[in-house]
Amino acid sequence: MAESKNETPVDYPESDQCHCPICLEKVRNPKYLPCYHTFCEACIQTYISSTATRKDNETVKSIECPVCRRCIEAPRNDISSEDWTSELPQNKLILTLSIDPEQDDNKNCMFCKRLEKTVLAYHWCKSCMEAICEDCKSLHRAVPSLQNHKIVNLSNIKEVNSEIEIEESCLLHKGKVLDVFCHDHQKLCCSVCLVKEHKLCKNIDTVEDIALEIDRDSIQKTASKYTDLEKTVNDILSENQNKVSKLHTRKQEICLVTEEKVQEIKSLFDNAHVMWLKRFEQNHADSVGNIEIASEELRRFSTTIHEARTMLQSVLKNGSSKQLFVTNYKLQNQISDHITRLKSLDVWNFPEDYKQHNSDFLSQISNAKEFEDVVLSKLQSTALERILLDAPDNDAIVKRRKTMSQNDWMNVDLRKLSQIKLPERAYYGLFIHDTKILLSFTNQPSLKIYDISASKGECIHTEKCQNAPHDLCHSDLSLNEIYVSFEHFINHYRIDVAESISFTKLRTIQLKEPVLAIARGPTAVFAANNTKRMICSLDFHIIHSSSYNKIGNAPFVSSSLISDRYGFVENGIAVAIDQNNKEIFKSSQNSDFRGLSFDLQDNILVCNWSSKLKQFKQGGGESRDIDVTDMAKTYNVVLHPAGEKILVLDFDKICCVYQVS
Repeated sequence: MAESKNETPVDYPESDQCHCPICLEKVRNPKYLPCYHTFCEACIQTYISSTATRKDNETVKSIECPVCRRCIEAPRNDISSEDWTSELPQNKLILTLSIDPEQDDNKNCMFCKRLEKTVLAYHWCKSCMEAICEDCKSLHRAVPSLQNHKIVNLSNIKEVNSEIEIEESCLLHKGKVLDVFCHDHQKLCCSVCLVKEHKLCKNIDTVEDIALEIDRDSIQKTASKYTDLEKTVNDILSENQNKVSKLHTRKQEICLVTEEKVQEIKSLFDNAHVMWLKRFEQNHADSVGNIEIASEELRRFSTTIHEARTMLQSVLKNGSSKQLFVTNYKLQNQISDHITRLKSLDVWNFPEDYKQHNSDFLSQISNAKEFEDVVLSKLQSTALERILLDAPDNDAIVKRRKTMSQNDWMNVDLRKLSQIKLPERAYYGLFIHDTKILLSFTNQPSLKIYDISASKGECIHTEKCQNAPHDLCHSDLSLNEIYVSFEHFINHYRIDVAESISFTKLRTIQLKEPVLAIARGPTAVFAANNTKRMICSLDFHIIHSSSYNKIGNAPFVSSSLISDRYGFVENGIAVAIDQNNKEIFKSSQNSDFRGLSFDLQDNILVCNWSSKLKQFKQGGGESRDIDVTDMAKTYNVVLHPAGEKILVLDFDKICCVYQVS
């Protein structure tokens, strides 16, 4: 397989219709997998033969797509790689786009060839996709099932390659054609799919009807977006290579300084130096390996984007409106699925730099009997945010946040959407969906999900906990992956709310210091208990620690969504600091403040134990009061990651959600 972890993606010639991602040559006898990635028949057969495995408790073999890593199961048990490959659907669109009348296979009539006759071909049947002679052209006129086939002169290459329209076969029902689109489920269907799965759907059109209204300009813009997206991914890959080079350079510099110190007292330090170097090499290998894993995934994504862009541009040039709609739908789903997989990977905390705080090895060997390890600093990569911003038709949080950040937040209004009467007092909450929030309760330890789509919110799920849960925050760009503090440990959950609600615990992080309140920023986690506030790395290693005096029943902290700013309330005063623990704002009023949150312009919203929120402009100098309907003692405030809604908790067991406008 033609792969390289340390090379940038191949710069495919723009003139070629499609390349096989395995051999990197122009695709031959194209076959495609259920994820729509296309390969040469011989290449994918070799790949299946060498990689197909049967995992534990599985009855059939499976492979991972060489591009997107989607798991593809074999059609049946004990099928051979040859039979599996032969049953893969042929990509007739690519086959048709690459027709060359001058090829030897197209110079003689294929109908006659099957009868062991050699007759020159003068015509091309666009339905049969074969060259035919004069007699076989006449046969088409005589046979009813062939009369509707479009036949053109083989010498007219432009006409052969124009208005391409391939009947796309259903992957589930053999012999059936995808000719209907269900708007309710956003799926292409054949007649069997329609009867079995969509008979109750009301919003259904034929592909032919949709094709009559297709907007080619809009799809041309999508093709342009793919160009921009491919460039963004390749730029990120280039940046990653520079990061690796930088880390290599810094490693060499630090090793050189260390070696010079070691040589001064070599006889005493040999053993300590060997052990230190072994740990450093392993740390370095892990650090660089993380970037290379992310880069490899981005290279695969770049291949998906390139194929999508090339195919869409080709169909825009040569395909019919119907083919354009079907192809665009398939490609957009392919891009979306691949982005979803990238978001699910835990590889986006990138190593940034090495730091050696102390090179006094004589003191270290005297006291600790070993050298102090080099410290690795990490930074949350912006790769996914940049990809989501450039991805066409992607309703990503970062896109919506960018739109909302254009508002003048010192003049926004709050309109109440939903109100909830709580069974007990709740201090912490979080948006896990556009219409669902999660609240933590300590008296009867549980996490409760409330549906806020109606004016009166209702509890739709209770997740009982063995320990009392406290504060919550998102763990990444998605709404449904969160951290929950249980004081002495943090649980990382994925919460699925689409059809049925389920909690999946991904991992447990043990803490060196108790933590009640948490907030995750772009590069660090801000945390607090009743006596300390802490700035931690993204893996909860404490970087800064300071004494802290909470007021009220619980500590509250917040982090900016757009910068490295963190906020807390101490002795009733709102304070903002940067990632180095430097104070950048302090409210002058000695009020009875409680919970707080940053808005999308780094102004600070603070609950002040009344029916209002206090808003301080970034940097101070201006403030205002914001009325919050049906609130008497505001206690905590949480901003939706896209900035479109605000959740406010009241001390009197009330929770309200407001629309920001």
